[in-house]
Amino acid sequence: MGEPTLVEATEPQRPPFVRRFNPDGNERLTAALGLVLVALTVVELATLLLGLQSTLHLHVFVGLVLLPPITFKLASVGWRFTRYYTRNQAYRLRGAPQLFMRLLAPLLVAATLVLFGSGVAMGVVHGGALQLARRLHGPAAFVWTLLLGVHVLVYAPRALRAIGGDVRARTRRAVAGSRLRAAVVAVAVVCGLAAGFATLPVQHVWLHLPPHRDGHGRWNSAHSPHRRPR
Repeated sequence: MGEPTLVEATEPQRPPFVRRFNPDGNERLTAALGLVLVALTVVELATLLLGLQSTLHLHVFVGLVLLPPITFKLASVGWRFTRYYTRNQAYRLRGAPQLFMRLLAPLLVAATLVLFGSGVAMGVVHGGALQLARRLHGPAAFVWTLLLGVHVLVYAPRALRAIGGDVRARTRRAVAGSRLRAAVVAVAVVCGLAAGFATLPVQHVWLHLPPHRDGHGRWNSAHSPHRRPR
C-alpha cells in the first residue's frame, strides 16, 4: 500500500458508517444553502427599507427566487433531523443542537411556511383569501426576520467553517460528495432564477398595494400599478 496523502494524514479518520451517511456533507450543504438564503434575504429586506412602493417588482421577483433554495434548505435540515431522531449512529455522534435552538427550530419552520405560503397566495387567490394572505404576510415577515437573525448569529461561525471546508481544495476531498453539493446549490439558484423570470409576465398580479391619500386627502390609486378588482 502507498503512503497516505496529505489530506489523509491531516484529516481525522472517520468510522465507515460516518463516511457512508456523511453528516459532514449534509452540514456543508446546509451551510451553503443558508448562505444563498441570507444573501437573497438581505436584498429582500433592502426593498422594504428603500420603500415597497418603489421596489415592489424586485420584492416579488426575489421572493419567488427564494422559493427553491428555501425548499432545498428545509429538505437538507429535515434529512438531518430525521436521521438524528431515527437514531442513525453517524448523526447521533454529531450531537444535538443547543436546546434553545431546538425549541426555536419549529417556530422558524412555521414562520417560513406562513411567510412564503402567504406570499405565493397573494398572487393566486382572490377576495377574502387574498385579504387573509395579506394580513398574515406582514407579521410573518417580521417574526421570520427575527428568528432568522437569531439563527444566523448562532450558526454563522460554524456555517462559515463548513463552507470554507468545501472552498479549500485541501479539505474539500476530505468529505465525500463535494461535486454533488455544488450541483445541488447551483440547481437551487438556477431554479429560483427560472421561477422569477418565468413568472415575469404574471407578476403584476402581486402588485396590488392599498391606495394612498394624495396631498388633498383624497384616495389615489396611481401608486398601485396594475390594480384590478378582486
